Amino acid sequence: MGYKTISLIATDTATDGPALRAALGIAAREEAALEIYCVGIDPAHYDALSVGAVAVTVEAAINEARARAGGVAAWVKDNIPAGTARVSVQEVVSPQLGLDFTVSRVARYSDLVVATQPYGPGRDTTQVTLVEAALFATGAPVLVVPEAEVDWSRPFGRVLVAWNESDVSFAAIRAAMPILKAAETVDIIMVDPPSHSPERSDPGGSVSLMLARHGVKTEVSILARTLPRVSEIILRFARDHGAEAVVMGAYGHSRFREAILGGATREMLEGAHVPLLMAH
Repeated sequence: MGYKTISLIATDTATDGPALRAALGIAAREEAALEIYCVGIDPAHYDALSVGAVAVTVEAAINEARARAGGVAAWVKDNIPAGTARVSVQEVVSPQLGLDFTVSRVARYSDLVVATQPYGPGRDTTQVTLVEAALFATGAPVLVVPEAEVDWSRPFGRVLVAWNESDVSFAAIRAAMPILKAAETVDIIMVDPPSHSPERSDPGGSVSLMLARHGVKTEVSILARTLPRVSEIILRFARDHGAEAVVMGAYGHSRFREAILGGATREMLEGAHVPLLMAH
C-alpha cells in the first residue's frame, strides 16, 4: 500500500518552498492526489475588546487572513509545473488558537502529511503547531522536510529507522512501510537498548524479521550512548552511513516535557539534515 492522498499545509511563502517541492515530487512519483491547503491565520485576540469594537475588528482580521491565504495560494499555483495533474489548491482561514483544529479537519483523510521543518531561520510557533497538530490530530504520518535539496523523483535509497521498542516507534515503522519497501537498504539502530527488555537476547530481531517478510532488506546496529543526546547519535549515524531519510516515533514523552526539558523529537526536528518520517 502506498500513499494515495498527500496533504500539505502552506502558510508561509518564505519557508514552505522545500515542503512544496517535496509534496509535488512525491505525489508525481506515487501517482497520488495532492491536496494543498493555503492557510491564512487570524492572529487577533478579541477578549479584551469592547462590544462595539468586536465586529469591526473581526471583519478586518478575517479580511486580512483571507488576503494572506490568497497570497499563499497564488504563490503555490505559480510553483506548480504546467501539466501537473491531481493537485487541489484550497484557501483556508483559521484563528491562531484554532489552528490545530483546522489542520485536523482538512488533513484527517490523508495518507501522508508533508510539513516544513519547524525550527530554523524564519520559523515561529506556527510551524511547530502545524507539525504537532498533524501528528496528534490526523493519525497520519508526517514527513518533515529540511532546507537541504532532495531528489524527490526517486525513492530514498537508504533509510535509517530509530527503534526503541516503543509504541510510537512501532507506529512510525508501520506508517513508513511504503518508504521502507522501496528502499535498497534500511538501517535499524538502537541506542543503549534496555537490559530488561523482552527482546534483550536479540535486540531489533523481531522488527527486522517483520520487515523482511515485507521484502525489506535490513541491517541492525546496536549503538552505545557516546554523545549527550540520542538525536546526535542518530544524526551522526545517518551522516556516516549515507542515510537519505530517518523514520522515528514522535513525542514518546509529553509535548510539555519536551518543550521545557527537551527530548529526542524536538532535537531531531531542530537538527535533522535529512527528511524525517514521524508518527505518533
